[in-house]
Amino acid sequence: MSSSLRCAGVFWIASTALFVLLAPAAAIAQNASTEIPLPQVPKAVMATVMKWFPDAQPQSASRGMDGNKAFFDVFIIAKQRNVWVTCDPQGGLMVVDREITLQELPRPVNDAIGRKYARATIRSLNEITDSNQTHYDIALTFNNKPLIVLFLANGQFVEEMPDDQPPPAAK
Repeated sequence: MSSSLRCAGVFWIASTALFVLLAPAAAIAQNASTEIPLPQVPKAVMATVMKWFPDAQPQSASRGMDGNKAFFDVFIIAKQRNVWVTCDPQGGLMVVDREITLQELPRPVNDAIGRKYARATIRSLNEITDSNQTHYDIALTFNNKPLIVLFLANGQFVEEMPDDQPPPAAK
């Protein structure tokens, strides 16, 4: 094989490898959210947030895309709790993610955690409600591993994943 064909082959392999590596990054960037100043949040979105949480203290916001659907996330503090509200640009409520206490966790979820993750240390609890269901996102440490586990309100286990992200900081 001539050296020019070898170089062309190496270039093609390198180009293909670069495309394979960068394509997922481009897809992730397309679905990523970008922090924006609170005054840039559409009035309809802020009206929805304030309707649902009249005592809210808005802290920060971001704009993003989920596939081809735009959304706005508004991080608020309501009754001394962190809450993330996601709306479409017209103010339609999509998701409410709020911190809760162990006492607010439904008994079936609490019992399921006790069975599946006996002796785990619970670090945080979130109730996530979207248009058709509520589930519980629990950050815990089990066997010295930080995990995020998801349960439905009836105690049904949904998913377990490593917790490699620190919780978002309040601003």
